[in-house]
Amino acid sequence: MCGRGGRGLYVGRRAAALLAALLLALLAALLALAALYGRCRQEAPPPPPPALPAGPGPGAAAAAAAPPAPGLGRRLPRHLVPLHYDLELWPRVRPGQAGPFAFTGQVNITVRCRQDADAAVLHSSGLRSRGAAAVRGPLPEPGAAVEVAGLRQEAAGEVAVLELRGRLRAGRRYVLQLGFQGRLEEDLDGLFLTRYTDQGRSSMVIASQLEPTYARTVYPCFDEPAMKATFNIRIVHDPSYVALSNMPAIDVSEMKDENGSLWAVTTFNTSLKMSTYLTAFVICDFDYVTRTERGNEIRIWARKEAVKNGYVDYALNITGPVFSFLEDLLNVSYPLPKTDLVALPDFGAGAMENWGLMTFQESSLMFLPSDKFTSRKAMIAIIVSHELGHQWFGNLVTMNWWNDLWLNEGLASYFEYLGATFVEPKISLVSSNPWCFRVVLRIPEKVNTHTLTTGEEASILLTTAMHYTKGILQSKKKQLTYRPKDCEEDEPSVRSVHSCAVLRRELSPAVGRCQLYVGVPMEAAVTLPYTGPLLFENSGIYTFAEERVSTLVTDEC
Repeated sequence: MCGRGGRGLYVGRRAAALLAALLLALLAALLALAALYGRCRQEAPPPPPPALPAGPGPGAAAAAAAPPAPGLGRRLPRHLVPLHYDLELWPRVRPGQAGPFAFTGQVNITVRCRQDADAAVLHSSGLRSRGAAAVRGPLPEPGAAVEVAGLRQEAAGEVAVLELRGRLRAGRRYVLQLGFQGRLEEDLDGLFLTRYTDQGRSSMVIASQLEPTYARTVYPCFDEPAMKATFNIRIVHDPSYVALSNMPAIDVSEMKDENGSLWAVTTFNTSLKMSTYLTAFVICDFDYVTRTERGNEIRIWARKEAVKNGYVDYALNITGPVFSFLEDLLNVSYPLPKTDLVALPDFGAGAMENWGLMTFQESSLMFLPSDKFTSRKAMIAIIVSHELGHQWFGNLVTMNWWNDLWLNEGLASYFEYLGATFVEPKISLVSSNPWCFRVVLRIPEKVNTHTLTTGEEASILLTTAMHYTKGILQSKKKQLTYRPKDCEEDEPSVRSVHSCAVLRRELSPAVGRCQLYVGVPMEAAVTLPYTGPLLFENSGIYTFAEERVSTLVTDEC
């Protein structure tokens, strides 16, 4: 080692300690600055996503009379009203195929023009155009067409804008023709794919979940609940699988793709007028059990092993009686010729009331036949009754906009207990709802909740959380639509609710909360605003006796 007399730099202990402290302080400062920079980058708003590839045409020609494209959550312009969809979906998936997966399709939408316009605005999200977009019409003139100048995708507003060289004339009908393609993901929203194991064999199922606004991710459409139309649906799929949709299949044929591979084509009957979020698609190799109730064919679909072991027999045995019970209670017949209930191995929504094709998580539909009456059996009866209630409240009669979703869910939550206790008298209405309908106005303000109805722009964001774990909102909805005779009784006053909560008898295609019948004599009136958390965004009158909600009106009626 070097001696002190050698050449070099020598530092004392104190100086060395001071130098080390300075270096540590400098290092800490650098780390703090790096963390602050990273946090600022996270909090900064992301740049706008790149525009999706446009369709054919010279580009975005300025249109003086073009209707404005809506922002996220806002309503479409009312220039066009959809009347009918001819929809083809083709998931390009084979059994055992590895991803990534895609689907293609074609939609022809017959619309009625309410106001002259030189552009058509409809919803489209995450879809790419495929082929040339076209506009036929005005109908019924043979060969008539309006030239398309360009197709512009606006990702921020989740819309596609068809810019036209001509004009759409008020009072005339046209057909919007759009080809599209999208990605088939495994995220349980929109059109999705999920994998499972059945009898030791790996398999897959393709299904859909379109509520609230995922229909636009599957096909271009007027994706608002009030914009109802009829549908002709055709699904192209692998021949070893079966395809299901809202209506019965009327034809199964074969076709070859561009490579000569064989595919099956299932065509379905024309639907009733319905909202886009209720359209549904399932492609599977499931088995089913079936029965007929008053001419309504009921099928419960599930994995082959589950069907073989009788796991869905209980759901089959209660579905028909609940249907008949609701028909008699509401005095309105179920309008579809068939009902499919599908148990999916993986399903994020728990259950979904798609008209004629209800989808469930397996745990919400399967019950071991060897088990005695359990809470699971009661849960299945309640969930099935809830979705069947939606066939009238939500499907046949639908809210105008998502800020009245509580009407759909509140009424279905009421009828779920009526149907469940009808088929399973062991279920106690009060024990199933331990709050015993306590007036929600007494909930402390510190509880994290929000109003039942919101502005239109906010309602889309709120709807994403409105599934079966809706927390206090679910309690609000039930208590505003329940009317039990007494809190201690097991059965509610069916006739009272029937008279005050049944929707307009003309069964209008879309209604708001002010179109709810109010026919129960008032017992005590309290005028809002009050000091507690508001249920609506504005004032109204809530009529209740003691701790029971009798009926509801608002000052908007």
